[in-house]
Amino acid sequence: MKEFKKSHTEEQAQDDKKIRVLIIEPGKVPYEKRIENDYRAMQKVVDGCIEYVDLPEPDCHLYCNDEGKLNGLLGNRRLDHGDIICGTFLICAHNDEGEDISLSDEQLHRYTERFREPEQYTDEEAHHVEYKIGIIPPAGNDTEDVLRMLGLLSDGSDETDEMER
Repeated sequence: MKEFKKSHTEEQAQDDKKIRVLIIEPGKVPYEKRIENDYRAMQKVVDGCIEYVDLPEPDCHLYCNDEGKLNGLLGNRRLDHGDIICGTFLICAHNDEGEDISLSDEQLHRYTERFREPEQYTDEEAHHVEYKIGIIPPAGNDTEDVLRMLGLLSDGSDETDEMER
């Protein structure tokens, strides 16, 4: 059986479809990898459906497993806003059109340093999901009740806030 080798042009075209990302696995130091620039390759890295998460740097974001907490994946790293990513995640950049692109050397260095130290969490800590539920009391039938509900009319406990009619 004859083996076929890819031409240099074919290899270059295939390589052009890859992007340089940073992969962060639980308990490990981050590492650079070139992956196909499509959602299937990203799903393979995170072992499930991907979820997009903005990062503080304007042109960077991460993809993680969108059911990482629900599926009991290991806690990995805490983000700046306090949430803990569970399971492996990857970081890439995006252009002005929102398309995923390779990380620059500076971005790669910044996030390698930011996530360098593996972190450990208890299951309770890592899988905690917080939901905020606001309850709006039913409005009465008169205009004053609606204005009070909207905060436009004082309930009478503070005379200085009362609106003139």
